[in-house]
Amino acid sequence: MIELKKVFDLYSEVGMSEPRYFIPYINPQTNEVESLPVPDSEMEDTYDPEELEELWERIINDPNWIEVPDRRELGLDSRVPLRFADEHLSPANCDLVEHFFRRRGAYRKFYALLERLGMLEKWYQFQDEAVYEAIEQWLQENDIEFI
Repeated sequence: MIELKKVFDLYSEVGMSEPRYFIPYINPQTNEVESLPVPDSEMEDTYDPEELEELWERIINDPNWIEVPDRRELGLDSRVPLRFADEHLSPANCDLVEHFFRRRGAYRKFYALLERLGMLEKWYQFQDEAVYEAIEQWLQENDIEFI
């Protein structure tokens, strides 16, 4: 059985980055979480090569370790800020956010808008709730017991 809070903390730390630099793993049998750098990425250089190899072998050779999907697979892509805009912003600002997410640099513009509106804290709470719900749903769908 895995602690939902542990999975959330791991995912918040490494699972939301774009591009993906680390791969989050959980072990429900031992209640452990771990992250490994994406193979052939510059993040591998931050590890001692021998320690990294041992860690990879430990995770790959133990069938109890499960890779946590990336944010797109969990539905945590642009749908979350669009849902936030729909629920918390005026129709004009909601249209603006939709416009942002049709182009590059959407998150930078989205954060700037929320900062201007004084809604960044509300966004962070909303995003945390969305991550929690997505992880909980993924655990349930995969019959992974959690507390």
